[in-house]
Amino acid sequence: MTSKLQYALYNCRCRKYTAIEFGTTLMIRALTLTFTVLLCLCCNEASSQEPTGDQLDQQVHWILKNKCSVCHDELGDHAASGVGDLLELEGLYKNYLDPTDEEMLNDLLLGEDARMPKPKYDDVAWNGPLTKAEKATLREWILRGGASDKYVSNKDAEPRQLITIRNMMELIASDLQTLSGTKLENARYLTLTNLHNRNDVSEDELEIYRAAIIKTLNSLSQSPDVLGLDTSNAAQKLVAVDSARTIFRFDLRHIGWNRKKWDRVAQHYPFAIEIREGTANVVYELTSSKLPYVRADWFVFATLQPPLYHELVEIPPTLAQLEQSLGIERFREIRNRNVARSGMIESKVSDYNRLLERIPFRGGGYHLSYDNGANDGESNFIDFPFGPKGVGLASKYEFKHDGGEAIFNLPNGYQAYMLVDAEGQRLDVAPSSIVQDGTMPRDAIINGISCLSCHFQGMKPEKYSPRLAQLDVLREEVTSNFVRFTPDERELVKELYPSHAEFEQLIENDRERFLRALAESGIPQRGATEPARELFNRFKKDLNTESLAAEFGMNADEFRDRLMRETETRQLLRIAEQGIFDRQRVFTQYSRIARLVGLADVRTFKPLPFPYFAEETMQFAKNDAVQAAANPTVGSTGVSLVDAENRDGQLQVELWTTAQRQSYEVGDVLEVKVRASEDCFLTLISIDSVGEITLLMPNAFHGQFRMRKNQTLTIPTPQMDFEFIAEPPTGPTIVKAIVCKRPLPLRDITVERLNKEIFPSLGRAKGFNVRKREQPLEQVPEQGPSAPLTLEEIGNIFSRNEWATASISVVIRPK
Repeated sequence: MTSKLQYALYNCRCRKYTAIEFGTTLMIRALTLTFTVLLCLCCNEASSQEPTGDQLDQQVHWILKNKCSVCHDELGDHAASGVGDLLELEGLYKNYLDPTDEEMLNDLLLGEDARMPKPKYDDVAWNGPLTKAEKATLREWILRGGASDKYVSNKDAEPRQLITIRNMMELIASDLQTLSGTKLENARYLTLTNLHNRNDVSEDELEIYRAAIIKTLNSLSQSPDVLGLDTSNAAQKLVAVDSARTIFRFDLRHIGWNRKKWDRVAQHYPFAIEIREGTANVVYELTSSKLPYVRADWFVFATLQPPLYHELVEIPPTLAQLEQSLGIERFREIRNRNVARSGMIESKVSDYNRLLERIPFRGGGYHLSYDNGANDGESNFIDFPFGPKGVGLASKYEFKHDGGEAIFNLPNGYQAYMLVDAEGQRLDVAPSSIVQDGTMPRDAIINGISCLSCHFQGMKPEKYSPRLAQLDVLREEVTSNFVRFTPDERELVKELYPSHAEFEQLIENDRERFLRALAESGIPQRGATEPARELFNRFKKDLNTESLAAEFGMNADEFRDRLMRETETRQLLRIAEQGIFDRQRVFTQYSRIARLVGLADVRTFKPLPFPYFAEETMQFAKNDAVQAAANPTVGSTGVSLVDAENRDGQLQVELWTTAQRQSYEVGDVLEVKVRASEDCFLTLISIDSVGEITLLMPNAFHGQFRMRKNQTLTIPTPQMDFEFIAEPPTGPTIVKAIVCKRPLPLRDITVERLNKEIFPSLGRAKGFNVRKREQPLEQVPEQGPSAPLTLEEIGNIFSRNEWATASISVVIRPK
């Protein structure tokens, strides 16, 4: 048993409801709706509940779920070291743990230098190390003999009751009967029913997701009052509509919103099944809204990243505009020494030196970081502590900076965030060459969700954190440098950069302000867990058949049966059965599946350009470029390449533009960077704003291109005798990389055609073209394209682990 544990851990990395006419009396509607809701909820079964047990069992389950399952249980067949059942507590103790082997337990889990959990397994990042309290809980549980007699595993738990979409509408309609006047018009709903219906979501997780709802609403609020969970003591709180606490009502006015602001969000909702009879009409009419409810997981994912985050929190385009709205004149405050600064050699999010600045304002503390992508010259804050440029303190030693992050308190005490470049222009995503978020694609920091996740307990570093010692670096270094700085300059540093104790207390005061608001809203503290990020992560995960069925309010067996009836959906079912139905494919296929499984049409919506997906995969099919590409004029090659997606096999590929650039004028040169996890062959295509699919590589200048394992390449390489040039039509354009273990056979792509067309068009026009370099660096012998050519789908040519895809979205603008 011990050897098995050591091996595992060492290597771990309802039917149509009778219509209720709007003119029917309130009492009849309420009674009928209540009866129907109860009847429907009793007739359907869904997913299993979380394991039961005593309090210690539940604490251990939560620790394992939060810190370990990300690399084990959640990866199924691909679990680290093949151990995918850590959350089955009885089996965990029986098969893997030996309470008599103290040395092994300390070495692997419980000691100060324990090996587990590891920071990363493949591309899966950890949720942080075990805390001392968590280790103590695990030790207590192991030494007592594991699970209690009260424990019932997931496999044996009673099933939850399935909540269908119509059930949900009936519950909302019933709740609306209790309201009147403006409360009706301002009633809106966020739902967790799709997650409640899943057998892989525990009650403990649902509780985290309930906290995510309230954390998100407060983080977007313009109200001075805190909105609380239904279980909190807040004056204004969510209302749980159902006994399972999966549908929550809130009043728009309690977060300082009006109906127009809600509609700004709801117009992008992609999962609105149009039910236009009976109860649904009551819901729409009573609220005077075309869509008064959305799923909570989508709401969190959509609103905590740009563009919606900026619009809802009212983050203006420039830092100067933000500071003006807050009543802050930063340069004046710096010149008046009414700031508190601290400099560090490196920080948690950057490998380079960083400067923090705090300015008091009417809402509390306004914090601004000055960040750089280097430590030398004017980027070195220790040598140049008196910036920023133009402030007029000591021009001889004014620093330059490449960007920064602004943090300030909302009226309710929660925090808001803004990322800016060196000129103070607002950014959606921070350059990863300067700061990084290791839990995001390409380590990108996305404004909103990344900042909120990092500052889950307010300003950082927290009091008593060892990192606080780093905040003393600049003051000590400059004041002791008698050669470089004059007495007046050293004194100025003391005024701008307070003592360690003073700066620590200022940070702590601002952090406590945030924590008070958090506590008032009823959000429980669960170690390093940030609830909004947990729900954000849940939404982006790939789905299997059971979890995909839950998206439509159906059980897996019925869903599977309905998809099997149609030839066009059997392939989708096969993807779901493999557990690789990704979120982008859900966006693309949701409306189609809804019709084929017997639901209604999906309401028309406006797609959002999510930064999270922008450089990982193509934006969902409502994007004009993808929508137009559905019917290219040449054969099925283009369709296959556009639709083909594989990000879950052993072979992985990354694709991004140089300097993370997302916008090009006509005539600009495009360069992309590609990195693959194994030796492979690269195919590169583009899909422009009118649906044109163009083969970028191979081309007339270069045939099949082989990449080496973990080698980062800039395409075109310096040795290639061509460039990618932005051309009309203007608008969104997608560049997609397909890598395969063997050359990819392409239909109708011959040597003659490559020589004639250079970049063969698989459709109508071009978004990127090619031109010969004016001064080629080196001539390289070319290889011819592969043969034979085929009409086969890529998934039929290669196994899952033999190919992979990645996409980026850019915009071509008129010159």
